[in-house]
Amino acid sequence: MTSVSGPRYPMKNLIAASALALLFPIGLALLGVTKTLGAHIWWDVKTILIGAPIGLCLGFAAALLPISKTTRLITFLILTLASFALTKYGQITFANSYAEDQLAGALWYFGWILTGACTAATLFSALKR
Repeated sequence: MTSVSGPRYPMKNLIAASALALLFPIGLALLGVTKTLGAHIWWDVKTILIGAPIGLCLGFAAALLPISKTTRLITFLILTLASFALTKYGQITFANSYAEDQLAGALWYFGWILTGACTAATLFSALKR
């Protein structure tokens, strides 16, 4: 009889990967990294607090798919870079419109949520066996 923490079910790895994937982006936001990268000062932490748990769920769901770890990791890394580029586009367009372009503002806000989600999913995919 195998135990739950045996080689077939690496529960310790799952818990550690989940904790790091969730806490690392939140820790960066609390340290002000997201504000430095261009998030608005009122919701720089809030967007990551929304996005990181979503990304953890996405990473877990992707780990259940029959694709390789490398494919998952590269996919989430590309999505992280694309979401950050979308976020920067929204920020610059919103600032250039003197805060009148609502679509650009939404891209800026939801882009940070997506960036937090993709960052957590990337970390989970990198750490999960």
